[in-house]
Amino acid sequence: MTPLYLYIYLIFYCILHSVLADRKLTGRIYDLWWYRFFYVSQSVILLLPFPYLYLNIDHQPFFTPSVFWQIILGLIWFCGLIFGLYASKSYDNGIFLGFSQIKAHFNGEKQPEMPKNLKTTGALAMVRHPYYTAGLVLIWARPMNRTDFVITLILTVYFILGYINEERKLIKEFGQDYIEYRKKVPALIPKLWSYHEK
Repeated sequence: MTPLYLYIYLIFYCILHSVLADRKLTGRIYDLWWYRFFYVSQSVILLLPFPYLYLNIDHQPFFTPSVFWQIILGLIWFCGLIFGLYASKSYDNGIFLGFSQIKAHFNGEKQPEMPKNLKTTGALAMVRHPYYTAGLVLIWARPMNRTDFVITLILTVYFILGYINEERKLIKEFGQDYIEYRKKVPALIPKLWSYHEK
């Protein structure tokens, strides 16, 4: 099988994922109690054909580092994974996955809302978009064949466009607070030091 089918499928997935995440494009259904869980579920389900498509491709070598560099890349990959798990503590994952909305609906309770105040602690004190940061580390810190490299490029463009779109939404939601936050904390490359207010 040619890798072209895989690339087209992945691009389709990224576009659909972005469209369904945009409140302007989805309209009123974006705020319905079931929508977030639907969004997460379809994102997972649509990934299921990916391993089949990937495994049925004849892969050609592209980047095969020495054992030493494979160990280094493995350590970097592991750090990216740990950072992603650490970043999850900065979010309300019940709301993020849609579980809280479903629970509130069936309990006859008011739908939970996202925090009104901008959170800047934990991983968010190091980088503005920690999930994107972790994702970029995980897709780049590995040996690759040619198919992997093209997939990585597609996902990198997707992550960058995603973070730009997320910035637009956060500025609209938090206004000047987020603009000031942007001045202190980088978007994707974590800072390992603390900014000191003058």
